[in-house]
Amino acid sequence: ENGEYSTFGGGIYYSPESVPATISIAYDSVDADDLGLEATDLFVGIDYEVGPGTLSAAYNSTDVDDGDENDTTGFEVSYTYSINDNVSITPGFFTVEDTVGDDDTGVVVETAFSF
Repeated sequence: ENGEYSTFGGGIYYSPESVPATISIAYDSVDADDLGLEATDLFVGIDYEVGPGTLSAAYNSTDVDDGDENDTTGFEVSYTYSINDNVSITPGFFTVEDTVGDDDTGVVVETAFSF
């Protein structure tokens, strides 16, 4: 039937007691036979306590099985720190590259409020 597809995904994270870090790994896949789409996605990230905040880095790769033209890879780096008990700020940098040369690169600043 139209619209049927299967997916699989999972992830793990590990926070060793010996270092102030968390390592994350995630895998996802989708198989939509009627659309001719098969894709897999891999994510690897690490959060590491540095000074008063947390330094984060991540890598992502998406492989679309209909050829290389839709494949992407990307990475991001950010640093989160508290302004006070209710406000944190996260400046960061990211880049996403695809195989046809349409790359996206940028900077971002996120502010989170909690009350």
